[in-house]
Amino acid sequence: MNNIFILIGPTASGKSNLAINLVKEFPFEIINADLFSTYRYLDIGTAKPSKAELNTYKHHLVNILDPTMQYNVSQYCSDAKKCIQEILSLNKIPLITGGSMMYVYQLLNGLSHKYNVTDTDLKLIQLIQNRYTNKQIIKSISDYNPALTDKINFNDTYRVEKLLERLISTTSNNTTFKGLYQEKNIKIHIIFITINNRQHLREAIKRRTDKILRHGLVEEVERLLIKFKLSSLSQCMKAIGYKEVLQYINKDITLDELHSSITVSTHQLAKRQITWMNKFTIDYEYSYPENNNHSLFGYIEKILN
Repeated sequence: MNNIFILIGPTASGKSNLAINLVKEFPFEIINADLFSTYRYLDIGTAKPSKAELNTYKHHLVNILDPTMQYNVSQYCSDAKKCIQEILSLNKIPLITGGSMMYVYQLLNGLSHKYNVTDTDLKLIQLIQNRYTNKQIIKSISDYNPALTDKINFNDTYRVEKLLERLISTTSNNTTFKGLYQEKNIKIHIIFITINNRQHLREAIKRRTDKILRHGLVEEVERLLIKFKLSSLSQCMKAIGYKEVLQYINKDITLDELHSSITVSTHQLAKRQITWMNKFTIDYEYSYPENNNHSLFGYIEKILN
């Protein structure tokens, strides 16, 4: 039986540092599950591990895309599955960690497409999602047929994307991605970082905002805009921190408002990530900020032995 460990939790709760501590203790290799960390040159705002850490501890699916490229959950599931097979072939253990909860959920539970989506269709869908917010898309479709958008949350980008695919694509063509739970000889262990004190998390988020601005996030975005001719429509510029800096560069907000906007957006993201806990089958709750590594290490040792 092959073990696969999943480490998830809200932003600013220490997932990356904990993952590296686990790699130091166990034969893990890390598979990134944060959408925006897949992009090269988006380093400061994504709070990626340092270059030294990336060189020392194997990280898969980090820095694999240029900032001009698009990426979606289907591509991620396919890429992650290849990484899992590679890691297992080396007699090591995959440790999947990151904050893109929907990507992890679909990797575990699978994807199903009952229609044919052409490259032209995908480009049109990407154009729509880049130009309009989820709320605008859902409202427009609901005006046409309210039943189509029933129970779709504005924050559920995956379901909005799938809805657009169903509406735009017409040819029936059954394509499925089998989730990890459906695979034989695989045992999934989900570790979720739980928050017992929300004030500690709010303070950690504020410190994170302070750090990324102090370390040069504005300058990083300016370099990306010049080098890759990016705009607010670029997928990578939709990341928290980057979209707010774009507003600052365009003089839509002040420097003080930039700090506040990033902090509020990050806190809202953390709250959404926490609600995802109800959708996963949690095997171990790692309490933040208590950070009891001894207990967690004992839990993992018991599984591996």
